[in-house]
Amino acid sequence: MQTMKMMHFNIYWANLNPTVGREQAGHRPVLVVSNDIENQMDIVTVIPITSRKKGRKIYPNEVLITLKGKEAILLCHQVRTISKNRIDGKMAILNDGLKKKVVGVLCMRFG
Repeated sequence: MQTMKMMHFNIYWANLNPTVGREQAGHRPVLVVSNDIENQMDIVTVIPITSRKKGRKIYPNEVLITLKGKEAILLCHQVRTISKNRIDGKMAILNDGLKKKVVGVLCMRFG
């Protein structure tokens, strides 16, 4: 999918395998956070998304979202640059309020 135009703050399906250690693995949603100029390259910077298990705490370096009617968590502490070849297709677009939350968490994280 190297020719696919990626847009920042859109959610795509991606294959994150192989991984090492505690990195998020598998075929899962990711939020593209690299800007539209960088996204013209053959790589994109993403935040993995995981489903929220009942009772799971949301940490300051995470953002709670609703995805396909279910609670999900943006793992902002696992920012990763991946090849566009790992991207399978577009899933959703983040709304403006959540964009601001994500930017705030990333600014806190990278200080």
